[in-house]
Amino acid sequence: MKIIIYLLSILFCFIQLTNSKDIEEFNIGYYDLEEDERYDVWGVHPVDIRSQTNRVDRRPIAGALLGIKDIKPFQRITKTKFQLITKRFKDQEKIEEKIKEHINNNNINFILLDLPAKTLSNIAKNLSSYNIPIMNISARENFLRSKVCINNLFHTIPSQRMLTDSLAQYFSDRKWRKILVLVGPLEEDTLLAESFIESSRQFGLKITDKRNFLLSNDPRAREENDIDFLTGSAKYDAVFIADTDREFSYRLPYSTQRPAIVLGSSGLVARAWHWSYLRHGAPQLHGRFERMHNRRMNSTDWAAWIAIKSIAEAKVRFGKKENFNYIDALTSPEFILDGYKGPATSFRPWNRQLRQTIMLSTENWVTSIAPLESFVHRENNLDTIGIDNKNSKCKE
Repeated sequence: MKIIIYLLSILFCFIQLTNSKDIEEFNIGYYDLEEDERYDVWGVHPVDIRSQTNRVDRRPIAGALLGIKDIKPFQRITKTKFQLITKRFKDQEKIEEKIKEHINNNNINFILLDLPAKTLSNIAKNLSSYNIPIMNISARENFLRSKVCINNLFHTIPSQRMLTDSLAQYFSDRKWRKILVLVGPLEEDTLLAESFIESSRQFGLKITDKRNFLLSNDPRAREENDIDFLTGSAKYDAVFIADTDREFSYRLPYSTQRPAIVLGSSGLVARAWHWSYLRHGAPQLHGRFERMHNRRMNSTDWAAWIAIKSIAEAKVRFGKKENFNYIDALTSPEFILDGYKGPATSFRPWNRQLRQTIMLSTENWVTSIAPLESFVHRENNLDTIGIDNKNSKCKE
């Protein structure tokens, strides 16, 4: 009996060794910055800054690691070993050349970029000749979807326009149409406010006034740093605040001069993902993430996770076709993904943005999901939010 078991074990090892020779290695490059202002601790109460709760690394690499774990069952089906190879650069100096060198030295087949929008745009242009997909998992700026038209650049994080369209749909549906807009001093604040104003025009909201605010205690700037002055002498149903640092906006809810809903960077916020969502398998996904990283999943985590999942799905669905190509597979009308948040997601063929539902939530609850049922599109209702084909310089 022992001899039989011994011989079977040898046979099993031989089969495994034979199979391993047939397995293709697929290397996924993940690139980010050590000095990235977007991950500084902003918009947090001073007490929380001193506590341990905000010393957790909240970068989306966590979502990518969960994605690698989740697609392991696909490895046997596709005979492909998916590997995540990460590289964090100290700063942006010569980053384009450094990434190219890393890609060539490590035989990278797929790229995830967690970088600021302008840096990402420059890198994507430098890599446009590479026939490998580049996934933007964190930069929400609209110009990446409307002006930067690169065939191999995909976006799994929703654009600002998708987020502001979702809020505008909700307020239009509720008939809260008069909006006061508050804008912070940063360039990112201005871009966010402009996106919401465009969304308001599209969905029939009225901007009653637009006012600038400052994070300051200077009494001479009361009209810009005092909430009573900022929200007084105007008629509105809601206040939209564009404050990407969230240093000012967290104090705005329940502090306006008129009884009004706050939305934008505080109050009701549009997100790709929120931990409190309870449908479509979301609790199971969030549970796996929380067990792995001991924190709650956020929007960029989800964007990194779905980017990794798209690789395996494309390989399973189209890998056996002649002249298989990942870029063509991801943009195929037949390619769909389950993002655990409702309708199937897919990439828009004109600007490579991932179609998806948006969660409208407070800090601890998802209030609604956009697009709302009352808004329809001639081809795909998910295209009622975001930059449509006719409004983008990027074409199929």
